[in-house]
Amino acid sequence: MGFAELIEQLNELPADKQAEVIDFAHFVAQKYRNMNMEKTLADSSLAEFFVNGIVPAFQPMSREEANAR
Repeated sequence: MGFAELIEQLNELPADKQAEVIDFAHFVAQKYRNMNMEKTLADSSLAEFFVNGIVPAFQPMSREEANAR
């Protein structure tokens, strides 16, 4: 179905049903944006920072090691 056919079918619906279709389209679009956002954030350098940290292979000291210094 193309856009022209969709518009024709929307025009045949009463106003309240047109509003339902538009609300559903907004819902699906938002869900799609959120899915893409998650993928984008997961692939970002910020996500890499949280996984790898600033210094590669950094091991934080234990409380005992820190107190011994």
